[in-house]
Amino acid sequence: MKTSLKQALTVLTGAVFAVFAGLGAGCSLPQAQADSTRYYVLTTAGTPATVAPAGPHWRVALRPVDVPSYLRGKAIQVRVGGNEIQYAEDSRWAESLEAGIGRVLRESLEGRGEIAHVVTSAGEDHDFDISVRVLRCEGDRTTGVARFTAVVEIYSAGPGAARRARDTFTMEVPGWDKQDYGQLAQKLSEAVDGLGDRIVTLMATSEKP
Repeated sequence: MKTSLKQALTVLTGAVFAVFAGLGAGCSLPQAQADSTRYYVLTTAGTPATVAPAGPHWRVALRPVDVPSYLRGKAIQVRVGGNEIQYAEDSRWAESLEAGIGRVLRESLEGRGEIAHVVTSAGEDHDFDISVRVLRCEGDRTTGVARFTAVVEIYSAGPGAARRARDTFTMEVPGWDKQDYGQLAQKLSEAVDGLGDRIVTLMATSEKP
């Protein structure tokens, strides 16, 4: 009888040990995974500013850039159909898109000979106010282009300023391989730089009688 009881206790002890061993294995913490997120910025061509000896030297005020709500997240947007957008959650903008476009556009304008200064405060004297409303800033997965569209408006400075020019600017930069988001960011940067050219043209046209 004593032997049977001892055997039963031995079996029970082994079973309990096995249960706790299994629980310990099941509760082991998962290993930390490396963060695969990559961050990108828009950039300018980096051409040093040159002032033309003759011609206009405007001082301009760039209003805060407006973007639609679907572009306000940090994930880079890619269009895969007429009405379908995908967000690359592991490829993100390092700053808000409106801040990045505003920064690059300011640097782009300051690098042009026709622009004497881009003012940074409301109290500074200037010749024009520039308003930019972005409609698209994305890669197209179907065609492999970087597409940028914005409505730009030029106003004369001062109280009761009149609108002098308005244009819908669209630029498609081909050659995106549909995978490299650094390449996409560079091509969208080229499009924003192209908007700088268009703004200078609009200001020159608005001054003609």
